[in-house]
Amino acid sequence: MSDYIPEELMVPIFSRLPPKSLLRFRCISRSWNSLISSSEFISLHTYCNILQKPPAGKIIRYFSLTQRKEIYSIRLIDVLAGIETEFKIAAPFNGIVRYYYRIMGLCNGVLCLSDDLFVSKNLLVLWNPMIGRSITLPMSSLENLGNYMLVCGFGYAIKTRDYKVVRMAYARGDGGLVPPKVEVYALSSGIWKEFDGFIPDNGVIEYFWTQAVVCGKVHWTAYKITGEERRVENLITVFDLNDEIFQELSLPEILVNEPPTNLTAAECRESLAVYQYNTRIWSSSCSIWVMKQYGDTESWSMEYNVALNHQQLDHQRFGMILGFHNDTEILLTEISGMLTSYNPETQEKLHLNILGTRYSFYFGTYKESLALLDKGELLPPLYLSSDGTDDNEDEENNADKMEPKRKELLVHFLKHQDVIAVLRARII
Repeated sequence: MSDYIPEELMVPIFSRLPPKSLLRFRCISRSWNSLISSSEFISLHTYCNILQKPPAGKIIRYFSLTQRKEIYSIRLIDVLAGIETEFKIAAPFNGIVRYYYRIMGLCNGVLCLSDDLFVSKNLLVLWNPMIGRSITLPMSSLENLGNYMLVCGFGYAIKTRDYKVVRMAYARGDGGLVPPKVEVYALSSGIWKEFDGFIPDNGVIEYFWTQAVVCGKVHWTAYKITGEERRVENLITVFDLNDEIFQELSLPEILVNEPPTNLTAAECRESLAVYQYNTRIWSSSCSIWVMKQYGDTESWSMEYNVALNHQQLDHQRFGMILGFHNDTEILLTEISGMLTSYNPETQEKLHLNILGTRYSFYFGTYKESLALLDKGELLPPLYLSSDGTDDNEDEENNADKMEPKRKELLVHFLKHQDVIAVLRARII
């Protein structure tokens, strides 16, 4: 069939088709397989997919209390067929990581995973769950620095059509803040390179850090120590994935002197957002701040204030906010581990019949892609039915018990840090 279609026509046609169709087309002929599997075509397809902005699906990750494993639930919209399909995939990393990975970021169908939540081997993995391809990033010089805390960011540089990971290593117990050591990994080269540009001397709270990728830039809520009084002031640290430079953004004045542990960077309907919890653990409320016009720090607006603590329904208290399910509803976890959809305007909520350990949940926008098809290890997706089971009877209880223990250890660690000593009376 391909003999009758010139390649100059095939490429633009194929670049607009969904990945699922292209994967099937590889079986038609060697020439089609060679074209679709080439790094040049994969890069072009990803780029065209970004420009076309097809309807995005959703992904939810959680450590299931009923199936006793790490589950990825992906909802995709098939524009051609006009249907919505859900896939449930068990993580294919059993034995590599204990319980579940931290999801550092999600971009164009690729998840960036870190094993730093439990026993850490400093593993970073890129995984495309829908095509079953993954790549473990090589070790870097930062692995040998000793007592350092690592903060990472992941995203896509559209100028170079490349996935990148930035990793910052902060020295522990140095008596003050110093700029971290920084390295950048590019998927196209497959290597880490030392970052030799300007690095701000801002800190990021260990374990609590999250990233938000907006406008091709990675954002983390951060803090700096200023003045002789050693005041702690919050801000947003930014890394531009295209130009590979650090920048800073100011927060609303009311957030500048908040305990840094109470703030979380997020993405809200393609805009930069910050979640402001009144306390980080056992919070009773969370305000959602959105930057309406990117880069304009005067455009910060508090869009919602969500009450998390319902006195009359103590067993159904909300735990944390995961993100916006649609234009009006927010996804939250309950203290019990139940996933809930909540409308902050009507205060109506709906249980989604998904039960997991409460800190294992992750929610994001998912777009299929061919990324990693030409490289990495083939890990066929382990699709699950709704009644999938596992022989491990104790794992979910252990995972649930480990989470508050990690929190307690972190609070103990923060008490001994110089910056937290300044805020001790306010945070603890």
